[in-house]
Amino acid sequence: MLNIFLHFPMKIILSLLLFILSFGRIFAADGLPNLIDYNGYKNNVTNFCASPTQPWAKWKDNSFIESEQVLYADINHKDDGDIEYKRYLGTLNLDSSRISTIGIASGPTFLEKASYVYKETMGVIYTCAVINAKIRIIDTLLTKIPSTQSNLKEKLQQQSGLLQKNIENEHCREVKDTSELSMKKSLLDNTTYQYCNYRQYLFYLNSASKQSLDVYYSGSTSNNRSSPLDNTEAVAQKIAQSANKITNEISHTKEIFPQAMVAFNEFEKTYASHIVLEFILQDYIDLRESLKRVMNPIGQVIYKASNAQSPK
Repeated sequence: MLNIFLHFPMKIILSLLLFILSFGRIFAADGLPNLIDYNGYKNNVTNFCASPTQPWAKWKDNSFIESEQVLYADINHKDDGDIEYKRYLGTLNLDSSRISTIGIASGPTFLEKASYVYKETMGVIYTCAVINAKIRIIDTLLTKIPSTQSNLKEKLQQQSGLLQKNIENEHCREVKDTSELSMKKSLLDNTTYQYCNYRQYLFYLNSASKQSLDVYYSGSTSNNRSSPLDNTEAVAQKIAQSANKITNEISHTKEIFPQAMVAFNEFEKTYASHIVLEFILQDYIDLRESLKRVMNPIGQVIYKASNAQSPK
């Protein structure tokens, strides 16, 4: 079993190298100018995030999720944005009703709704990546176990079967190339595209919150109309609050992105050991129960024999 783990150091080095080389291009989007309108956001997604020259350009080929992408909401068409969010979340088997309850009566909700959709999307991608990785690791272990250890092999096969069902239940796609580095590259491509899309939307919101005041800070009860803002002090305060929220979201998203990838790498490194230890523990429990069943009658016989020899 030890030979399974001999290649880990080199794999870790290659994985880190892959991540570092891609990392600079991922955050090159930070240097793009402010966006004036919604078309600017869509154009940046098309021309930058979805450009065929990007390292992650083939993310769709090994996408971990069945739904491909989402365009975040235009602040001029909030109802249409909510409809699209709900449709998209439904394709991922996620709670779409949450969109209707985010930020009721608390001012602009464009950031909160987009943030919810983005985080849920990333959560599903990582869930699907973990399931695919578990299947790959278990299948690798199965090739290393001698046929004489049929009990362990049977348990692993059962676990692999359950994970295959999870792929269907979670609306995941099973990746074509299951080698460790290819799976990491697929995950990096998938999450990078989603990050890039969301980051361009944050640029758009940052610009819109400063340049389209009557639309962004609509005081109307209608979702698709705005009312003029006539309180200069209130407007200034709202702009400052929104700017801080958007800036904080940009920083937080950028900080979390590499942390999630590192956590996935740690999971891959330890999962095989975890499985083996689980089965060793279960074998120990089974052995202890078997010994108890065997030893109890023997103990009773010894006890009776001892009593029979005791003086009356």
